[in-house]
Amino acid sequence: MDIEALKESIETKVYHIQPDRVVPLHEHPAQDEIFYCVQGSGFGVLEDQEIELNAGDVFVAPAGKKHSIRNDEPIVLTAVLIPVNRIVCHCKQVRYADIRKAMACGARTVEEIQKITGAGTGCGNCIGDIESILSVACGCNNVSMEDAMNAVKAGADTVEKMEAATGAGSTCGKCKLLLQNIIDLKR
Repeated sequence: MDIEALKESIETKVYHIQPDRVVPLHEHPAQDEIFYCVQGSGFGVLEDQEIELNAGDVFVAPAGKKHSIRNDEPIVLTAVLIPVNRIVCHCKQVRYADIRKAMACGARTVEEIQKITGAGTGCGNCIGDIESILSVACGCNNVSMEDAMNAVKAGADTVEKMEAATGAGSTCGKCKLLLQNIIDLKR
């Protein structure tokens, strides 16, 4: 493991979230996000549960899990985003990044992912995860492939125009190769 590269890839953030701000459900497909509540109270929201947060509490949103923050009073959180490359297909040891790379090369169906990576050709338990990954153009900003295609149909012919139209690529930027591929292939 390259410790120096890991140190450089860890991101830290500080959020001061007012109660009237809605934080939409979103995911960081290749990063775990660890929140520490500095002040105030609220809830860390995972897809199917809420975890109460008070000063001193910690909330972990694993890579690939949709999450949000809900609060009725001001809350201050620090967050650490740690890069991970989670395994999606355990039978074939195919990681999330392998599937995204295949998508950036034009794969848009489970069958195309299977052909390129082998994911989903063992027990098949990961097919739902593969379908979920295939449906997302930008996880950080919750931009679907359908949203991206609609932007292309509406004239977004550069990654910058795609970002302006949908927000895709404006957070971590790791989806920009995929966005360019969507524009190039128009699919």
